[in-house]
Amino acid sequence: MVALAILAASLVAISDVVGGALRNHVRARQLDVATLLARGKMVELQSQFERKGFRDFDETDDGTFEAEGHPEVSWKVEVRRPSVELGPDAVLAALAGGKKLQDLLPPPDQAPQLAPIQAVITATIQQLLTQIGEQLKKGVREVRLTVTWQGGAAPESFDVVTHLVVLEPEER
Repeated sequence: MVALAILAASLVAISDVVGGALRNHVRARQLDVATLLARGKMVELQSQFERKGFRDFDETDDGTFEAEGHPEVSWKVEVRRPSVELGPDAVLAALAGGKKLQDLLPPPDQAPQLAPIQAVITATIQQLLTQIGEQLKKGVREVRLTVTWQGGAAPESFDVVTHLVVLEPEER
């Protein structure tokens, strides 16, 4: 009788271990499929943006991977413009390691020949830095892809976030 109780307890424990291994196997397979689908979607998005460029506003889109044979897996993409200030001072600080324009130009007493045109030089450089900032705002986007699937009782998902830079799209 004791042997039968030990056998029953062992079978329950083995059944629980096998059930857990099966659940882990299914989850790993679902995650593998979702990861491969996300990679493909990111390549598709990158190709699309390199060809057409970005819009002047934030974008969202969603769908499923039905064409790839997985209608149970859905995706949502958010494309956001940079929210940082990209004025001339910020662009110069990023390019020159935090330095300001007056730090890069010689003081008037060290270069008296530049003193009469230093204001023109400063204005020209600031105008160029402003144009660089505007170009970066047009050509840089944060792309967030969310992939979702039904994982047992509750949906599971993960996010892939990257930054794309497209300064010269193929189509204009």
